[in-house]
Amino acid sequence: MNVTVKPLILLLAIMMVISGCGLPGGGKKRDIPKIDLVVDNPLNVKRTDEFIVLRVADLKEMAPDFYQNTFIVLQPDTNKEIPCQLDDMNNDGVGDEIAMVMDMEPKEKKNIMIRYSPESSESRAVTLGHKKRTRSAIHPEYEGIGWESELIGYRLYPDPRNSISILGKNKAELSLDSFAKNMGLSNAKIILDGGDSVGCGGFGIWHENRLLKPDKDALRYMRVVSDGPVRSVIQVIYDSWIVGDKSLRVTATYSIFAGQRWSTGNVKIERAGEPMKIASGVTKSKSATLTRNEKDGLFYTYGNQSKMNDALGMALIYPPESLDSFQESDDSYLTILNPGADNDITYWFLSAWGRGEIGVKSASDFAEMVSSTTDNLRKPITVTIMPIKKEPQQSPNK
Repeated sequence: MNVTVKPLILLLAIMMVISGCGLPGGGKKRDIPKIDLVVDNPLNVKRTDEFIVLRVADLKEMAPDFYQNTFIVLQPDTNKEIPCQLDDMNNDGVGDEIAMVMDMEPKEKKNIMIRYSPESSESRAVTLGHKKRTRSAIHPEYEGIGWESELIGYRLYPDPRNSISILGKNKAELSLDSFAKNMGLSNAKIILDGGDSVGCGGFGIWHENRLLKPDKDALRYMRVVSDGPVRSVIQVIYDSWIVGDKSLRVTATYSIFAGQRWSTGNVKIERAGEPMKIASGVTKSKSATLTRNEKDGLFYTYGNQSKMNDALGMALIYPPESLDSFQESDDSYLTILNPGADNDITYWFLSAWGRGEIGVKSASDFAEMVSSTTDNLRKPITVTIMPIKKEPQQSPNK
């Protein structure tokens, strides 16, 4: 925790009584402003480490004095803190999203609360000590950029291959750094090397009935957007990606949450001047069975297709309304997607290894995982920001 202003100590002590951590500011507990929210699980299933993302702009609409650098999120009935983080998604130096994870019972509706200190010349950012459960990093040792939760990891080749490899784990732990230091001794293994295929969730542009990946002359910029305790986000920008007579700027953003095996993939294409198509999918293997469900917007494979010749499942989940067609190349199963007029689309991919104490041991178990993940993504936790209650003004004493 990094606090540099002495007047902040009082509120830090108060907030430690409330929830075990603190905010900068001053005054008594009743003076600390708050925003009340209602979170609702629309599904009749228990959801563990379920993700929630709040836009800072939405919070400021309800509470104009909300300051995103000094806040904590609590369950008001227990004063238990909810692990969260502030992310700057558009790289403008100002945090614009609050990401968090929490457990929800079937059909549960619960209240949560954001306590914050209004922005002032005395406010300072505080880093709260949440357990780190995700990681993103650029390591030359594995030729690219990686992101992971405790359960799975992914590695992107940011070169003409533009494929995503899978880092399998024998047990639940963060592994990117230990893997980079000593790949041979790490408990995590590259169980799928994407190579020249799309790997698991890699993409290309679909043009004239073929998959186009960025050529060797395309400029590439990699960055870690967020390396947080509950969400990690990485981004690769391809400039001068040549498609026909067009020189495109393509931004690919990938993120993963704590406790999850799925990763989000978002592709945004600029300078196209017309709607484009993208192709994403998974590596093809003769040792795995393919299952497709266009109605629900998904397909997956499961079988002895890992580098260790043991069980590995891979899936792609996409907006059904964006489906153009399903294609097969020599090395990949591909879903062709129409991003629409804005050339911006989000899809999801997930994988599970069959080995170790967290392994998914059968095709039926993996099928259930894909189905439940799809349901959770289609029907996320909903959040309602409640109106701020104004304190009644007291009449002056006569």
